[in-house]
Amino acid sequence: MRWLLGALSVLPAALLLFLLADPGRNASLDSPVEHLAVVSNVAVLALAAALLIARTASQMGRYGIVLTALGFMSMAWTFLVHGLATPGVILGFDKKADVIVGASAYLSLLVPAGFFAVRYTGLAGWMSRQPLLGVRRLPLLVAGALASYAAIALIAPDRVAALFLLVAPPDAISGGYGGTYAADLGILPYVGAVVIALLLFAAYGQAREALASRMPMHFALVGAYLLLGQAQVAMVLAPIWTLGWWEYHVLMLAATVTAVAALFLELDRRRGLERFLPSTVVERVIQGDRLRLAGDRVTATILFADLRGSTTLAERLAPEAVVEVLNEYLGVLARAVFAHGGVLDKFTGDGLMAIFGIFPDGSAGAVAAVRAARDMVRDVAELDRRRAERGVASVGFGVGINTGEVVVGALGIPERADYTAIGDTVNTAARLESLSKELEVRVVFSREVADRLGGEVAVRPLGSAAVKGRAEEVSVFTLA
Repeated sequence: MRWLLGALSVLPAALLLFLLADPGRNASLDSPVEHLAVVSNVAVLALAAALLIARTASQMGRYGIVLTALGFMSMAWTFLVHGLATPGVILGFDKKADVIVGASAYLSLLVPAGFFAVRYTGLAGWMSRQPLLGVRRLPLLVAGALASYAAIALIAPDRVAALFLLVAPPDAISGGYGGTYAADLGILPYVGAVVIALLLFAAYGQAREALASRMPMHFALVGAYLLLGQAQVAMVLAPIWTLGWWEYHVLMLAATVTAVAALFLELDRRRGLERFLPSTVVERVIQGDRLRLAGDRVTATILFADLRGSTTLAERLAPEAVVEVLNEYLGVLARAVFAHGGVLDKFTGDGLMAIFGIFPDGSAGAVAAVRAARDMVRDVAELDRRRAERGVASVGFGVGINTGEVVVGALGIPERADYTAIGDTVNTAARLESLSKELEVRVVFSREVADRLGGEVAVRPLGSAAVKGRAEEVSVFTLA
């Protein structure tokens, strides 16, 4: 993959230098209609894909992916204006069309480069917490701004052209690429330098993630940013309508296809992982932290939760109604696990097993597990209240928690495996859950758990109790 990235960073520039070194090689290819067709189709495809990715990322709350998708959406939108303004096709042969074509070309890289670079800074975190710039509103704001620019640029090009002509000479914007005219290029070379710097910064930030995770999709994004940087170089240096000028269009197409494919793969991978892992854990896995899949021995906290009276429920209700009730309660329990960074190991019919402390947190997951249990008690009480208002019976539940050494890893065969934990700690946690019914409390946890809480959660001792499989009685606790 490193060799591929190296080739991507050298080959486009080498081809451009080869073409520019001899005007005879850099032949003119003046094809306005073909230019409009190629640019418009590429832009529409990229825009559709970027919108789908932004929508999915917004639903999943992945702000970094939203910023990347918005970068490609803005590139597609402004590039579309660049194509629609092709002189002699829609807007005619005048300076207004030339200016819109040139300005939109620069905007098609400047605006996306800004989004890409912000993703790898602390500014992204700040933006995600602002009401107007949140994960759901920002795409709408950007889409509105891009649509407004496109409408004004195509309906009233003279007004938009006048604004751009304030910062650069007419020939610079309309056709000064690579010295087509002898006119001063104004600020455009500096704009190009800023774009290249932003794209290199984004490539560096993405490369760090790629090297940490070793995931192909991350390397693909690095390649896309480098391709766009090469496109900016070609845009500035190559005379208009020459092969070198067409090269930057091809590079933008290649970058878009590469990045969109990478983003789709990342979202698909995230969706699959988030069926079983909380989003915070998935984020760490995507960024390069490794879940232990080879049967490592670790100290972790195991939580079992089980519903009471589900057998009686099955005798009174139709199977469809039983499934509905179980899903309602199990959904509350599972969301509490996810909210505190636990790994949902499995659903056990009318209960669940969760693992806490897969990633070190100072308490081997004990604090997070007990807090999850506390949320379960609170949220199930609220669910019971709502069910009582509907005149339907509630379902009880019990929780058992234990901390100790377990072996975690993939259990099964290559074609189908489950990420799980095994060991005496797991067995004891399951038996503590059964003990909660006998002791008439919702939550029971061992001294190994209580000793790791550090006063962060109030507890109440329940004394000692006999636990099946243990020769000696076990000190047990519950929530205060």
